Amino acid sequence: MAFTSYQPVHAGANTFTAKPVQLGDNLLSILRHNGFTEKEREQVLAAHKGLRTLFLTLDTRYLLRRAPGEVELRMFDSQTSAAFKIIKKNGRVQAQAYQPNFKTTVVRVDGRVYGSLLGSVLGKINSNWVASRFMDAYVFDMQSSRDVERGARFWLTVEKKYEAGQFVKYGEVLQTSLEIDGEAVHKKFVRYKDGGVFFDAENMLEDRPFYAPVEYIKVASRFKPNRVHPITGRLQPHLGIDFELPQGDPVYAPRKGVVVRYGRHHAAGNYVILLHSNGMETAYNHLSRIDKRIRVGLKVSAGEKIGEVGCTGYCTRAHLHFAVKKKGRMVDPIKYIKPYPAQMERLLEERVASN
Repeated sequence: MAFTSYQPVHAGANTFTAKPVQLGDNLLSILRHNGFTEKEREQVLAAHKGLRTLFLTLDTRYLLRRAPGEVELRMFDSQTSAAFKIIKKNGRVQAQAYQPNFKTTVVRVDGRVYGSLLGSVLGKINSNWVASRFMDAYVFDMQSSRDVERGARFWLTVEKKYEAGQFVKYGEVLQTSLEIDGEAVHKKFVRYKDGGVFFDAENMLEDRPFYAPVEYIKVASRFKPNRVHPITGRLQPHLGIDFELPQGDPVYAPRKGVVVRYGRHHAAGNYVILLHSNGMETAYNHLSRIDKRIRVGLKVSAGEKIGEVGCTGYCTRAHLHFAVKKKGRMVDPIKYIKPYPAQMERLLEERVASN
């Protein structure tokens, strides 16, 4: 594991200690462990809506500072930039969002594939976040990790975030490389507004009919004809792809089309269905909000907002379930979409021209 520091980090003297998130931990259990009463925990949750959806993983740490009559916690969401200060002082509790003063280094990880690709990456860097982001970089290139030969080389670079001199979380995976069919396929993460995509200058997959419906490609579940449903426990096909994103993130039309149905369903939640000029249909489920302009017969253009990511219907965490129907049959969306939204096309074409 090689390290390249873009910004030097000096821990120095500070009063904070970094504490690991343990298996089974959530915000309430961490507060309870650090002496917050039930009433005080309720006050914390009521202080900011982001604290009720704070997502913690085992590769994220929180900061703890203790002083006479005072406890301060700094909590960091594992998958977004959200951060919160929680202070208990002389029996009074305060909680608020804040902008961390992160110091950032970049670490490079090298390895070879033995067994599954995901497991091989985890064997080199013990972070589900980093390993899953590496998989996201190649989700459009492989049907499964079994497409990668045993012994194939890979490497990645990823941000490490420090606050008050302490490592607290991994940031974005910035560059990747993976041998597929004996050739190294390189990806770079290109930021766009609050999102971004993994970009391969050699292949923008321009021949695919649909743009991505979101501005950040984070795949939670792929098209699986033989999936066990996480809520019902029954064998139930997963006939789409799930993009895991924060609630409220925009959802876009992936191609020119017309609204043929929309509404609310007990399983799909708030949904929209578009019919496109190529005769294919696309569906968008679990939306927190459908754009107020949406109506049957409305014509939309590629990149036009149709709703927002949510967790309505049968859902365990905010995501967009995106499905594609071709000639009356559900098909794997990953084979039909470009790895970027319509509004990023010009930016990426400029990157290609500059290479």
